[in-house]
Amino acid sequence: MECAVFYEQWQMECCGTPFAVGDTIRWLVDTTTDLNTAIDVGKIDYCYEAHSDEWEKLYVFTGRVHGIKILYERFEREKEGSPMMKRVDGMLMDTEAVDGAEDDVNEMQASGYIVHLADAEIRPAKKDEVSFQ
Repeated sequence: MECAVFYEQWQMECCGTPFAVGDTIRWLVDTTTDLNTAIDVGKIDYCYEAHSDEWEKLYVFTGRVHGIKILYERFEREKEGSPMMKRVDGMLMDTEAVDGAEDDVNEMQASGYIVHLADAEIRPAKKDEVSFQ
């Protein structure tokens, strides 16, 4: 099976493990795929999830990294003086590896990774596999 997983940059920065094209990964994922982006990122099958306390809704996902795109986005305040930010622009950039410390590009910051995987397998998570409860 081939598929795409969205991996939020803040999760990588918090407690993620760097990965590269060719690596075999084993991640917890969920089926939430509604991304709030300013650009079309293509079809997303799963989202990496390392902070949910609802282990019953998580899956163990394994696969070989076939390709990685960094999602860069630019944000602006919704209105002057507002603390709320909105996405106003974005771009995807191919890369061979990520570590959570990607530099800004064209005044945009990395907000996540679109990870294309081959040889993917997925199954429901067991409670003892979710260590962040």
